[in-house]
Amino acid sequence: MSGGSPEQTSVRGRPVVPGADPLEHVDDLVAEIRSTAFRFDESLVARIDAAIDAASSPREIGRLLVAKTLAVQGRGDPATAADLSRRAVPLLVAAGDLGHAAYASTMAAVFLDQAGQAAVGIEHAVDALVLLDDLVLDEIDVIRASLALAGFYVRRCAFDIAVDLARRAFDGAVQVDGAPLDAVAYTSGYIAAEGAHVTSDPLAREAYIVHARTTATWLRTSGQDEISRTLLGPGLDAEADLAAGQPVDADELDAAIPLYDTAVADFVAWHQLVRGLGAAQRDDLHLAIGLLSTAEPGLRASADDHCLVRALRTRSEAKAALGDLAGAYADAVTLADLTRRWQIEQVGGLADQIGRRADLERSSSALRRAAQRLRADIDRDPLTGVHSRHWLERELDAIARVGGAGAVVMLDVDRFKSVNDTYGHHVGDRVLGRVGELMRAASGAHPVARFGGEEFAVVIRCADAGPAIECAERIRREIEAFDWGAEAAGIALTISAGVAAGELADVRAIIVRADEALLCSKRNGRNRVTLSEPAPAPPRR
Repeated sequence: MSGGSPEQTSVRGRPVVPGADPLEHVDDLVAEIRSTAFRFDESLVARIDAAIDAASSPREIGRLLVAKTLAVQGRGDPATAADLSRRAVPLLVAAGDLGHAAYASTMAAVFLDQAGQAAVGIEHAVDALVLLDDLVLDEIDVIRASLALAGFYVRRCAFDIAVDLARRAFDGAVQVDGAPLDAVAYTSGYIAAEGAHVTSDPLAREAYIVHARTTATWLRTSGQDEISRTLLGPGLDAEADLAAGQPVDADELDAAIPLYDTAVADFVAWHQLVRGLGAAQRDDLHLAIGLLSTAEPGLRASADDHCLVRALRTRSEAKAALGDLAGAYADAVTLADLTRRWQIEQVGGLADQIGRRADLERSSSALRRAAQRLRADIDRDPLTGVHSRHWLERELDAIARVGGAGAVVMLDVDRFKSVNDTYGHHVGDRVLGRVGELMRAASGAHPVARFGGEEFAVVIRCADAGPAIECAERIRREIEAFDWGAEAAGIALTISAGVAAGELADVRAIIVRADEALLCSKRNGRNRVTLSEPAPAPPRR
């Protein structure tokens, strides 16, 4: 390195001493990048390039590529950052530096996702998961990798994986000097709280709530500043209360309001969401709507779809309860659009990607089992136990390709809104779960899918509408005969259905006709099955 410019022969003003450990200088570069809050600095990138040119070992080059990845973040070019981190991975693996290889692979996944290459990003996320699986989280960058990877999997609703990674990151951080403990504790607790809100497994929910409270307690008692102790810790406790169905301490949450001027915008939006959800829990609906509306722009800016879904759903319910049906409908439409895009774009291909890589790399590993669970979660509606809308959309594509004769049954629970309004959503959710159970039993060999809300669909291959009408009648009778008073006193539930038959190559048109027949059942008194008129024959040419 002799004879080079000062930028090539020094790091932070110190000369590079021949024979010294070059990785110490890489660590200094990384520390300098982080000290600039990742603002783009062309001169710093030039120094990293000079160090890469002078480096000789795969480990040093790989670590320098990671440093450059961090340095170019501020330029807003995720494709370049992804390319740099991808180049680093094989070098670090070859050098046996698996912790930093996992960190590089995680960054590749995140930046590829930002660059619109989600499928390739998932490949790197699985690589990172494989690398992290056998590592002790005893280095800051490995902890950062585990936490960032947890965030990646949260975006794809893979909460079993995400919460485990986040918990490991927190457990490792408390053992490592210099780890950013407040950030790790909050992120780990937030991921666990989100998992508790969405899981249908009561044991998993309880475990997630326990971890969220553990990190909340740590932030309350050991947080380094007032924001951690007064805003983040109590906020996580409130999230755990909401997930557990327990009352939220509004006064404690309100005590953090003066910190909004100094806290990070993402924290403020999340905290406003939690206060809004607490207000809705207390039936202070005007306050809930105001807080959720204030939080919405920040939630959108942070791309926090999980929190945004909760905000939109709660605000829609609050508006409906106050008689603002137009506002409630607008929020419901936005929520439907968001969740459909989320399913298709973010979740759709994940299970196949993880399953394929797990089979290739660790055929009998915990990762493969996690992938199989995730595939089942994506294809199964967590509330009702029937197949999900994502499963149905995939099946409809396959059915249309094969064609043949068949029929569609569309079913809708009668006056279900009155159950939620009278008994609360916790009873409504329980009732829908029972509806799904009864439908699965009554439909026999014909799979049932949740179409949306309290509407369900069954597609049957048959020569005419007869088998579909029989299936719909069995389900209708089963729902009517069930003792709903066992769920809550006073409930009497029925279901309406519409049936349409035709050529399955145009199965989505059959669904439209079956839905129209369902509306006829509703208009004609409910608790009945209506057969659609045959589709008109195509005009002769």
